[in-house]
Amino acid sequence: MLHSLLESPDLQKFMLIFARLTGLLTFAPPFFNRRLALQLKGGLAFFLALAMYPSVKQAGMVVPATFPDLAFALGFEMLIGYIIGFGVQILFSAFEMTGELIDRQIGFSMASLVDPQTDITVSIMSSLLQNLALFVFISLDGHLWLLRTFAGSFFSLPLLEVNFNVPGLLHHMGGLFFQSMVFAAEFSLPIVTIMLLVQIALGFMQRTIPQLQIFVVGFIFTIVIGLISMRVLLLHFSASSEVLIERFTQEIWFIISHLRNG
Repeated sequence: MLHSLLESPDLQKFMLIFARLTGLLTFAPPFFNRRLALQLKGGLAFFLALAMYPSVKQAGMVVPATFPDLAFALGFEMLIGYIIGFGVQILFSAFEMTGELIDRQIGFSMASLVDPQTDITVSIMSSLLQNLALFVFISLDGHLWLLRTFAGSFFSLPLLEVNFNVPGLLHHMGGLFFQSMVFAAEFSLPIVTIMLLVQIALGFMQRTIPQLQIFVVGFIFTIVIGLISMRVLLLHFSASSEVLIERFTQEIWFIISHLRNG
């Protein structure tokens, strides 16, 4: 009974859609939050698969002949979902790197907290910038764009399509990493420059007034100047992050459109 049920083409299509969605929800913000219960993620994937099924079922598909073939197909579809979600995760790693660079200059690198989304220890500014970027992403309907882009992946790379463009995928993923690092360097550069000037000024003060406890005064002075600089920099955070998010959405859609060879 179960074997004949698994041989149903309609059920197999639904399972493959569900597998690709599961891979997406594992990595892609804002769905990758580890605080979300697995039952909630599974239910979300199930109902999204139901919603996408009518548009995907019209596509032709070679039915797996055996159960091992079906298991391999499910794993492959989950891998495609991982790739799409990982591309979005690279976007938010740009804000994490920016926060790390800023914390090292201000003096907050010694302080850390647990990110509730990933359950890993991150610096203060990294957590702040990542959460702000997530708010901007949602305000731009990024979560809806992500689902629309994912639905489009079934047409650019149909179910059970194994003609995978691995070199092109690696090339464009490397481009996403490069853009992340460039954004982190550009956005943190003003604070890095200001903190360098502050350290030079403190060095002159130490030479001019040797009696001054420069380590005590300098630590507080560095934090105050750093926080003021960060406050000014955040005024431009929304516009800068919007540009990066739009650039990434175009690049990720390009990657999905070229997952297939030829």
